[in-house]
Amino acid sequence: MSLRDLLLLYGIIGVACAIGVLLRATGSRASVAASAVMAIPLWPVWAPFALATPRRRQAAVQSAAVARIDRALAEAVEAVAGSQIADVFSPKVAARIAEEVTHVATRQGELAALSAKTGFDAAAAKERLRELEARGAPERVVATARMQLESLVRLDELRAADARALDELAELLEALRTQLVLARYAGSTAEGVGALVSEVWARLEGLGAAFEPNVPRGESP
Repeated sequence: MSLRDLLLLYGIIGVACAIGVLLRATGSRASVAASAVMAIPLWPVWAPFALATPRRRQAAVQSAAVARIDRALAEAVEAVAGSQIADVFSPKVAARIAEEVTHVATRQGELAALSAKTGFDAAAAKERLRELEARGAPERVVATARMQLESLVRLDELRAADARALDELAELLEALRTQLVLARYAGSTAEGVGALVSEVWARLEGLGAAFEPNVPRGESP
C-alpha cells in the first residue's frame, strides 16, 4: 500500500470518527462540533475518548459548565495542533482532564437525583422537625429528625460545592484555551500555560480528596 493510499485511509477513518462523534456525543452543539472536528486529524487519540459512552459519563449532569469545559478542551487542543507548542496541551492531557471532570459531574448528577427522591427534601425535613418540637415529641424522636435535617443540608451543600467547582474549572480552562490561542497566533512561547495546567489538576485533585473516606495510614479503603 502506497503512502497516498495510507493517507487516504487515515482521512476516511477520521471522517468516520467525526460522524460517529456527531451522532453519539452529548453536550452543546458547539462542543460536539469542536470534538468532531478534532476527531478527523487526531482520531487515534481523540476519537476513543469522544466516542466512549461509559455509564458514568452518560449519568453525568450535562450542565452549562460541563458543556463549557468540553468546548474549551477541544478548542485548546485544536489551538496547538500542528504548531511548535503542540506538546504543551496534547489530546491525551485533554482526555485525562475530561475524564476527571466526568467523575465530578457524575457525582453532582447523583446528588441532584437524590434531592428529587422522597425523603431527601431538606425543606420538608426542616418543617418536620419544627412540628415535632412544637408538639413536644420525645427527645429521641426530635434528635433523629434533627440528624436527618443536618444530613440533608450537608448533601445540599456538597451538590452546591460541586456546581461551583465546575463553574470555576470552566473559567480556568477557558483562560488556558485563550492563552494557547494567543501563543499560537502571536508566535510566542506558551509561557504561563504550565501554571494554568497545574492549577487545573490541583482543582481536580482537591475535588477528589474532598470526597475520599478518611482512612488511617497503612490501611486501604
